[in-house]
Amino acid sequence: MELYYNIGRALPFTAQRFPDGRVSGWYRSQYVQVVKVMPHGKYGKYGKAYGYYYRNGERADSSDIEDLCWCKKEDQEPQEIPNSGCGSWKLLDIQGEPSSDNSKVLGLDDSIDFGKYKGVTLREVIEKDWQYIEWAVLQSQRLYVDVEAVVKYHESCIVSLKPTDVIQFGKYKGQSLASVYATDAQYLQWLESNNDSFRVDWDSFQAQKLNNKDE
Repeated sequence: MELYYNIGRALPFTAQRFPDGRVSGWYRSQYVQVVKVMPHGKYGKYGKAYGYYYRNGERADSSDIEDLCWCKKEDQEPQEIPNSGCGSWKLLDIQGEPSSDNSKVLGLDDSIDFGKYKGVTLREVIEKDWQYIEWAVLQSQRLYVDVEAVVKYHESCIVSLKPTDVIQFGKYKGQSLASVYATDAQYLQWLESNNDSFRVDWDSFQAQKLNNKDE
């Protein structure tokens, strides 16, 4: 899917898997022509690709074994291309024109090209406004991103708050989490459920409570 978006959703195009021969030199003699792509899922990242099989530059049967042959030389309708969602595909040639709705799968260091964060990298927006990322990716689907990389980076930015940490905003601003936990634990639960930038380390509170009992 990433290859498809990076060329502006142009169709048809040709692509080859394992062109460097690191799996088998056999792959170097074959490629596919993609004529149809059907994305699915919230992010548009997954889906199926359809097309035709080529060997040594000509249409051919994809396998001499009937049960393993996903595309025949005489097929007139595009066939589903196996492993199209896997890695190691390389673009060979763009044969069609890009879509007028030019979309690209953004990496963490790519800049957003619209809206209030235009010109700001995806990484920076994840750090400062996760709710915007949720809207742009999950709800409106305005951004096509490497979802696993985005979620992994967001999780790495989440701070784990402990009893000695001090609240920096709200009605308990300036107080330690331990003191708030002792008088209004529900507030901490509400705060955590409404904020994506931190998580409360509840185990540390329980451990502190047990230690206080032992003293």
